[in-house]
Amino acid sequence: MDSLLQTLRHPKAPEPSGRFYAHLLKAELNALLDSDIFTEVLVIEEFHTTASNEELLHLAIGSLIAFLQFNFLGPRDKTQQSDPTSLENTRAQLKSDGEELNVNVVRADCLLVCKKIFERLINHDAESNASAGSQLCLRLWYQRYLLVHQRCIDDLTHELYERFNGNVAALEATLTDADRSLKVEICLEILLGYIQFKRITKSEQWLSKLESSSNVALSVEGALGVRTKFQQNPLPQLILRLQGVDDLELPDACETHGNFKLPSILKLEDEVRLEKVKFLNEQENEDLQLPALVQNMVLGKLYFLYVSQPKEQLTLEEIQPYITSLVYQRFGPWETRVAALFLNATIEATHKRTVDRSLRQIEELIQQFATAPSDESASIPIEHRLPMVFSSWLISYWQMKEKLADVMVSLGMVKGALDIYQAVQSWENVIDCYTVLEMRHLAAAVIRELIERNGPTVRLYCMLGDATDDVDCYQQAWNLSKETSASAQRHWGNYYFARKDYTSAIEHLRRSIEINCLQERTLLRLGYSALQLERWEEAAYAYRLYTSFESHGFEPWNNLAKAYIMLGEKPRAHKVLQEALKCNFSNWKVWENYLLVCIDTRNFADALNAYERLLELKDRYYDKQVLEIIVRAIVLGESDADGTSCSRLKKKAISMLGHACAQQPNNGYLYELAAELEDTDLLRCQKLQNAYRGYTQSNSQWAKVSESCSTVVNLCVELCERSLKAFVDGKKEEERFVALRSQLSSARLTGQACLRSASSEAWPLCVEPLGVLQTLVDNITTELKQAMGQ
Repeated sequence: MDSLLQTLRHPKAPEPSGRFYAHLLKAELNALLDSDIFTEVLVIEEFHTTASNEELLHLAIGSLIAFLQFNFLGPRDKTQQSDPTSLENTRAQLKSDGEELNVNVVRADCLLVCKKIFERLINHDAESNASAGSQLCLRLWYQRYLLVHQRCIDDLTHELYERFNGNVAALEATLTDADRSLKVEICLEILLGYIQFKRITKSEQWLSKLESSSNVALSVEGALGVRTKFQQNPLPQLILRLQGVDDLELPDACETHGNFKLPSILKLEDEVRLEKVKFLNEQENEDLQLPALVQNMVLGKLYFLYVSQPKEQLTLEEIQPYITSLVYQRFGPWETRVAALFLNATIEATHKRTVDRSLRQIEELIQQFATAPSDESASIPIEHRLPMVFSSWLISYWQMKEKLADVMVSLGMVKGALDIYQAVQSWENVIDCYTVLEMRHLAAAVIRELIERNGPTVRLYCMLGDATDDVDCYQQAWNLSKETSASAQRHWGNYYFARKDYTSAIEHLRRSIEINCLQERTLLRLGYSALQLERWEEAAYAYRLYTSFESHGFEPWNNLAKAYIMLGEKPRAHKVLQEALKCNFSNWKVWENYLLVCIDTRNFADALNAYERLLELKDRYYDKQVLEIIVRAIVLGESDADGTSCSRLKKKAISMLGHACAQQPNNGYLYELAAELEDTDLLRCQKLQNAYRGYTQSNSQWAKVSESCSTVVNLCVELCERSLKAFVDGKKEEERFVALRSQLSSARLTGQACLRSASSEAWPLCVEPLGVLQTLVDNITTELKQAMGQ
């Protein structure tokens, strides 16, 4: 079996012995699919065969390769497209969490044979003491089957993900004695699997493992260059850098894939934009030729960046160097080139200067897939398409067709796109096209005709419900699935969600999640509906489940925290908001939520960090109540959530308040709070002096209102009291005498000014403090005269 692995990785390796392998390499798979053992495994539910486990594994691998050719690789001809064994029972056995295979899948019998054999062999492997090499081979091919199976289902399913995740743990345990290049390739396949399931955290972990096991580092750097034919001034452009490639000691791609004919990137044919960036340094313009395995590593990093980051222009700029390095390789794996060209065309479809090439490129890729094997001049044989396909990114035939129609819609070719959508039975898009053409009723007519001609299916009833807004169609889909279809409940729930009937939407969306919980969009809708109805337990369930699958994205974390807050579980909300901040460190609203939860949970150190961050993010941020609570806790030495005294935070709080005062120099209350934290009377008096200045400068009419007048007068009383006390206590200290006298003099001037302004209004609230202030001013005057006399 190791020889088969080697053959599929490097096609120039010596041909393995055995009739099976010869047939596999020559793409003569029909004999395998017509064999008695294939029929036996397919037809008999609990098949009993005299074939050995190794022969069964050969059959499963051959069936998987055949299935790939029919649906993902090509070349396919009319005889291959027929699927006589794809009966309702076959597809029913390939359901996962109630989700059915895509309607365009052909030869589903091949996939079912894989499923049945692998499940039998995996169970047998768990009960036996097979060698590490046999376990590695079995687990690797089982993983490949799982990922292919998932690619044939439109929605991700939790069942397949759990099997894949469990198999990764078993597969990783067998990698100890594997050679380095095989270990690297398997790590790459696992990485691509997690990317396929959109598990970003797991993908990051395996990307790190891939880089550490290979010692190859992929990154982008800036270099001066131009993008257009008329650009005079070169600007920084991104270019791909690779380190450690030579350490892998891999053969050149021309040695392993030199006889392959690869699809090439088409000419741009634009009068302004260059085919690719032209760098000032001529060496940067040379296309670095990479070994086949390294090309796939570049592809893996490329798809990780594309899936894990928002589709913003900055992200697309970052991944472009990865694409460019792949599409200009002279030799390499066929499917790697197809995946790179397809992604490049997907991105170029969003730009007016490149959308034409995008359309032509996808058309050519479809033509490559559909070319019949009999056309030897144009066809690329399966043995040239197959090597290293599992460490690449598989793209199905119907996915290419659908993308072609998407590009046509963007160009206004709606009727042409409609024909393609109908051919691949993409009914959601058919409905959208008819809506654009103002003929939405025709969508329902087409679907009804299909139901009459081919018989009803769950998917067709769901689409009919979407086209006609008839909830009875969803009920019929649900009944037809024998109450097992997550899709039927999802469409049903979406119907009510669109009409803001959140109570009904929750009922159906929750049922859909119970069948298949790996539906991120459905979880978000369930959570949102629950938030609208203030059903906090339901919201917490939805967002908690979502974040367990997808930890990136701050909004679900933020909404989960809100649900916990409303449930009174503020310590949990505190931890959840920390995760939200990891996803978006620059959203001031999340920081404000975090600040408030920190206060409620007495995490005052975190609250100070949050307030400091808010001062950076939001100009002149101010929350009086929060600051009062923090300062009081520090002054009184209260305990925080960990039982530690808050007094330790005094220095940090003074620094934060200093930052706040610098932003709002006329906010007197900020200076008052800062004064409470100072250890010496002199420093406190200086802060109080600033507070008086802030109050009076920000409100020139402060004496005209009793409340503001009382605030300023009482502040002035405290200023004079502390200034006088500091002077009396420290006037015998020569090194401090000048500073203390200066402060006392400032306090006297401030008190006199306050008396003049406040006394003219005669507010009853200020009568007593004004009397105290007058006495203090007189005492200060006496002290200053005595000091001058000395």
